[in-house]
Amino acid sequence: MRAKLFNKVVFGACLVLLVLVAQPLTAWSGSFDRGVLWEISKVGQQGSYLLGTIHSDHPSVTNLPAKVQKAFDVSGSFTAELELDMSSMLQAQMQLFLPDNKSLKSILGERYYRQSVALMSGYGVPEMLVDKMKPWAIAAQLSMPKSTTGIFLDLKLYQMAQQKGLKLHGLETVAEQMGVFESMTERQQKAMLIQAIKDYPGMPQKISTLLRYYVNRDLRGMQTFSEAEMKRADPAITAIMKNKLIKERNHRMVKRMQPQLTEGKAFIAVGALHLPGKEGILQLLENRGYQVKAVY
Repeated sequence: MRAKLFNKVVFGACLVLLVLVAQPLTAWSGSFDRGVLWEISKVGQQGSYLLGTIHSDHPSVTNLPAKVQKAFDVSGSFTAELELDMSSMLQAQMQLFLPDNKSLKSILGERYYRQSVALMSGYGVPEMLVDKMKPWAIAAQLSMPKSTTGIFLDLKLYQMAQQKGLKLHGLETVAEQMGVFESMTERQQKAMLIQAIKDYPGMPQKISTLLRYYVNRDLRGMQTFSEAEMKRADPAITAIMKNKLIKERNHRMVKRMQPQLTEGKAFIAVGALHLPGKEGILQLLENRGYQVKAVY
């Protein structure tokens, strides 16, 4: 049960960040406003592909467009944003849970605890686990669409790469990505969960809007929408996330994808909102001397 829950919450964590956090549009003056598949090339190296993803199992997302499928088919390695192998995920799953001397109920109080239990039951999570989960982990789950297949785009690509026998790489560990949440105080995590509970009725519409922008390959639309959502969140929380989630991680991921880019014929998949912006991955790659060209 815990391993299955962990898999759901990791993707939920990605989605809650997609909804709540974006780089300020005022920092964005580049031309990377449209496209989800990009060719990355440099003189003397074979070209590679970078795909912006959204953590959804909706058919409009997981049915790969012909250009994306073609790029995947000619690639020799696959690099995911996270290490998606089961052993890594199982090792990190305990980060979702509170210490033995803590309970969610003691942190939230009766009112919000009961609301959390009721909402999480819709995801098949029993109260005994809910009471031991960290507030941020529940906030992430509540900000995630209820899946139909459980095979989100990132996971589908990873499984396809396994079946094809590609060399597999991860730009980050799950522990590193979850560190964004772990750096929050208990009070900040509580505020994040309470906001997620209040926003829950409108979450399907928000997710639908993001999916529409993504399917239309509209990075600027996704970012504009996300910035509007960000303004509604706790300023202290968004400040932490903007620095740790966006800036630090973009630089780290660009640095870590260099071996794959040097080898060439790499297919790299990261969350779409990591692509644009002054310190987005596309601009950082261009700063390193790569030619960045939209393919789809």
